[in-house]
Amino acid sequence: MKTSNIMLAAGLGIVIAIGAFAAYDSMRSPRQPDSNGTVCTLDAFVCPDGTVVGRIPPSCDFAPCPAPAPETRLETRIDQGASGLDVKVTPHEVLEDSRCPIGATCVWAGTVRVRATLESGLGTANQVFELNAPVTTEAEVIELVQVMPEARLDVAIRPADYRFIFRVAKRPPLAAPR
Repeated sequence: MKTSNIMLAAGLGIVIAIGAFAAYDSMRSPRQPDSNGTVCTLDAFVCPDGTVVGRIPPSCDFAPCPAPAPETRLETRIDQGASGLDVKVTPHEVLEDSRCPIGATCVWAGTVRVRATLESGLGTANQVFELNAPVTTEAEVIELVQVMPEARLDVAIRPADYRFIFRVAKRPPLAAPR
């Protein structure tokens, strides 16, 4: 019984020592002064786009948040492409249009799926776009945000009558490692 008490006390002592060292180490500041001797705290600010910026000497104000990435909207039709921000989207076929028709009572809103060709600086790809589901490439985010005309009871939409609105936004550049 004495041996187990000694082992317990030794283990507890080690845990306390590790905790004390960790607390001491976290209070030490690894900050380096700038050329004027200014030292800023190491806290960070999260920008609206999700990036994080730190403080910059000599005023120790937070660095400015990056400018929002450019964005545009493209209106297209079946087999008629539209371009913007070095991206071209050409819809070819409506694979699904299960939107709830105007005047109907539905248990879900439905969706639209469109097969399209996506051309950008990275090449050409066949892509299936679903309403309000962003597709992300290395350089941009493309999203089918609106499909017209709205679905109506007992009225079929001809492929030539469809109009699609795509939102294209450039992805912000990744921050360089420090």
